[in-house]
Amino acid sequence: MAADVQNKKGETRAVLYIVSGQGDADAIKLRRDATIIGREKGDVLITDHEVSSTHCQIQNINGVYHIFDMNSTNGTFVNKNRVVKSRLNHDDEIMIGKTVFKFSLEEGAKVRHINTIFKSQHNTEGGTKGSLVDTLIEDEVRRKKSFSLRLDVKYADGVTESIDVPQKQVYLGRGTSFGRFENDVEISRKHLLIKLNDHGEVFVEDQNSTNGTYLNGSKIKGMHPLRVADIIKLGGIEVRVSVKTA
Repeated sequence: MAADVQNKKGETRAVLYIVSGQGDADAIKLRRDATIIGREKGDVLITDHEVSSTHCQIQNINGVYHIFDMNSTNGTFVNKNRVVKSRLNHDDEIMIGKTVFKFSLEEGAKVRHINTIFKSQHNTEGGTKGSLVDTLIEDEVRRKKSFSLRLDVKYADGVTESIDVPQKQVYLGRGTSFGRFENDVEISRKHLLIKLNDHGEVFVEDQNSTNGTYLNGSKIKGMHPLRVADIIKLGGIEVRVSVKTA
């Protein structure tokens, strides 16, 4: 069907139709060159803590649309597959945070009424596009406010310790070079990922461990945001995560 649409006479425009998620419009017409999607700046603004400030970009390259993940925290998905870059075809499903779009190629005359600027319902920022350069400059300014992780760990034998982690991304498991994780036979060598983004938000993701990771008593799959009071359990070890600001 994509080939049929692309071969029609006249201008072809790409449209994102909202399948699920919060929004104040049913569709967004993509720009002819590049459309930026993110939580804070861009053509398509989505108020969702799982969406990065500048999350991804859809580019029209010689009449063919491609989507590029822009090093987002939680990833960009096309037809349920996480992608770094991917060609887009008519009727492809794109998932960004909790919002699902259908990518469609339409005759330009039929979609003239559809806006190219979109804000999700609860976004209070202005609706004009900030350039990618401006966005990257703002991100660099934000990075001057430094965040780091602190892990408060309680081992199966009751011993506790606090560990300061300088990295923004750390794996916990029997292969971890700090703490006493190697002593717990119930956890995998690479059991859990803890990820801190540039906004001071923390996410955790089980790494297909043998016995699973539990967040507040519930087994998790995929990426989950972490709050201050949350308790992570892997094997017989409990971990609380907090963020230090410098």
